[in-house]
Amino acid sequence: MHRALHPQWDSLDIGALLQLPTAVLIIDATNSVLSPEGAQTETRLWERSRGPKGSVAAIKQLVGAARPSGAKVIWFRYEYFRDHYPATPMDRAQYRYLFGDLDWPEEKRRWDSELFDELESARDPADFEIVYKSFGNIFLGTPLAQVLTALGIRTLLLAGYHLDECVEQAARTARDFGFMPIVLENCCLCADAADEKPAIRRIEAHWAPVLTSDQVSSLFDSQDPLRSPG
Repeated sequence: MHRALHPQWDSLDIGALLQLPTAVLIIDATNSVLSPEGAQTETRLWERSRGPKGSVAAIKQLVGAARPSGAKVIWFRYEYFRDHYPATPMDRAQYRYLFGDLDWPEEKRRWDSELFDELESARDPADFEIVYKSFGNIFLGTPLAQVLTALGIRTLLLAGYHLDECVEQAARTARDFGFMPIVLENCCLCADAADEKPAIRRIEAHWAPVLTSDQVSSLFDSQDPLRSPG
């Protein structure tokens, strides 16, 4: 799977960006999102993410291609059930709507927020894991910026769920903090498939180049500059 870059990125040497210290950020690949037994099962992302060309396989490909280059891998998780968080009236109204009538015991809630079972094989003991509590921004209230700065990271490869919420916010905030994000289209999904093309257009027009795991894997293999992919 290949895609052409937005014209504004034609002069950007993405191969050179991947030769800089790089981190792979995988956002919200949790049981809640990706398991049919998860709290967010109604989105059916667990169904759309599966198969040899699904986003779970693409995330595994991305991680496998990035590790030999020395890229750091950071997994992000969040808790869908937030009734124990400090909350404004707006928060409480939204949380009640999201939870509906789900009244899960603590053990099942904990499982819901854990990394999706099928991605455990892609995780390495040296990887970082961050549990964030903001409503969708992995930089807000977490040590992420400090960790990336301490590691000398310049380039970020963004993957995960949901593309039009947490992934897009990550790309926007990364640019504000001086990092260089690249979004991996086939490693991401929106809750509503109809939102994916508009999200991709918005991200690549304003915040970050959008590529696929195949393209990035080829770049890690060859380290040839990518200027105008076919």
